[in-house]
Amino acid sequence: MSDSDEFDDFEDRIENVLDSEAGESIPTTPESTDNAMPTTADGTPLGHITASEGLDISRGDSTIHSYIRSDTRDELRLGDFIQVPYPNRPDDPHSELLGEVTRIGYEQRADIDDKSDVRRGIQDTTIDERQYVQVADVDPIAIVECTDSDDLTRTTVDRVLKPFTLVYEASDEAFLRTGLNLPAEGPYIGDLAVSGEPHPPDDPLAYRLPTVQGTPAIWTHMLIAGATDAGKTFTTKNILRQLATDTGYEVEVRTDDGDAETRERPLGIVVIDPENEYSGLGDDPDLSDDVWSDLESRGIEVGGIDTPNCGSHDLQTYVPVADGISTPAIDGAREFGIPFGLVENRPELVMGYKPPSATENAIKECIGTYFDGPGASNPSYEEYLRFLRNNGDQLQAQHNIASQSWDAMMSRVDSGVFHQVFDSGTHQMTEITNELFRPGRVTVIPTRHLIGGEEADRGTLVVMALLSYIVQNKLGGNDPDPNVDETPLMLVVDEAHEYLSGADSLHEREVVSRFRRIAKRGRKYGLGLCMITQDPSDIDGEILGQTRTGLYLEMESDADLSSVPAGYEDDVIKFEQGQGVIESPGVRPTEIRTLGYCTVNHD
Repeated sequence: MSDSDEFDDFEDRIENVLDSEAGESIPTTPESTDNAMPTTADGTPLGHITASEGLDISRGDSTIHSYIRSDTRDELRLGDFIQVPYPNRPDDPHSELLGEVTRIGYEQRADIDDKSDVRRGIQDTTIDERQYVQVADVDPIAIVECTDSDDLTRTTVDRVLKPFTLVYEASDEAFLRTGLNLPAEGPYIGDLAVSGEPHPPDDPLAYRLPTVQGTPAIWTHMLIAGATDAGKTFTTKNILRQLATDTGYEVEVRTDDGDAETRERPLGIVVIDPENEYSGLGDDPDLSDDVWSDLESRGIEVGGIDTPNCGSHDLQTYVPVADGISTPAIDGAREFGIPFGLVENRPELVMGYKPPSATENAIKECIGTYFDGPGASNPSYEEYLRFLRNNGDQLQAQHNIASQSWDAMMSRVDSGVFHQVFDSGTHQMTEITNELFRPGRVTVIPTRHLIGGEEADRGTLVVMALLSYIVQNKLGGNDPDPNVDETPLMLVVDEAHEYLSGADSLHEREVVSRFRRIAKRGRKYGLGLCMITQDPSDIDGEILGQTRTGLYLEMESDADLSSVPAGYEDDVIKFEQGQGVIESPGVRPTEIRTLGYCTVNHD
């Protein structure tokens, strides 16, 4: 159902409600009482509000209980959404409470003797629920005011309900979307769900990433966590496809006359791909025509990023080259290297493990001297080593470097990983930034071939160089590369634990440091971060603390669940594939069902 259809359908019911409050009669269900307050809800009541154990609204925990009718007990589930009408003064808009069922239990009627009840349970072959009442605890979410068909508003819960007010299932999309503060537009993530089933069942409500106070959620960073086979990669691919649209994001650009102005440009996406799984994003999925049409009718983007079905973006795989290392065979992939020239402003690239201060100072002084000299017009790693070997005595005297510090510096700088990584390949990263970071491009960077072996630091060095370049040019560096600075960017890191946990070496710590800067300042400069991992504890605490959207799929029981939304810690370890809970800025934690189809190719 489209958004306009939602409100058109809601219009008739609101008008009926408003008419009833003006004194005109409205149709009632057979179970309605003559004095029942009018409601926009469809269907028969689930039960009614009870005050037998208290009924109050507070700024902390509120206490709302509802008796549940015997004929609806089998259908009620934890997480179900309910709505309850409020009594209104003559000039007030019609208001109803949206709440969530947080507990369901049976309570024995007061006039039943325990012993006789036990005897009955032993002797009888059938269960007589009339001996008990079912009570549901309801967590109040919001008040939805229905002033007219086109003006549903969400307000805080500030009034207590009346005892005996009828309780209904909340299934209307407009009511749910307003009460839950879910946007009608934005990147599709999944469907609102209750107990793993899309809700409402016949026409699920789409959960879309919000924009809060003008800031899209992608700039406040995202975590996707889940166990092996929970569907992380599948879900991530779907989310990336939803981001590959012609939506414009504001960035500041420099005009030809040197002035700054704000323009809208499509998102550029850079995927660090340690398992070589994302190059297939460019191809169409193998879906039936009916499924394809259904996805499109729901406003879900479908079709490979590098096909006519995605008119806003294209996809290109760029493989980082390391000397002596075979690159993966990926159709249409291009290669690039890491230029030694990056070291001029990033001496930590050639340090590896944190050296003693004297060695560190020696490295920095020699790098500065090299790049200040005539040989720096075309810098290279091999040329830098020759510079050190040919000018050792002079450099030691010039910078007062002790022999021991010099030897320590040379042993660190002359490293196998640097020989392999720096200046390899035909095209260097700094020469093709107009391709790597282009608006409307999804850039996939596979790194699996760089991980492991004797020089296991290769992949970390490449990622560190990439991050350093992005951070320097995106977050306020001097004379920034406009290809980076003027492109709205989303940086996606799969298997984030490869780079964001166990930071033992200086390179690893520097990578974490770069991610911290992105997490803290990326929002201001149009740089978002998306991390995919099995365990949230894999992510540095400072980075995780700045991440405002968390999608938690099925989790291992031994995973760190402290970042999982409260109340779902026990549930996430029992989720089935595709079931998850998500928390986004301005939206309460909500269970969702991710899409059962991949919108791009997924081998």
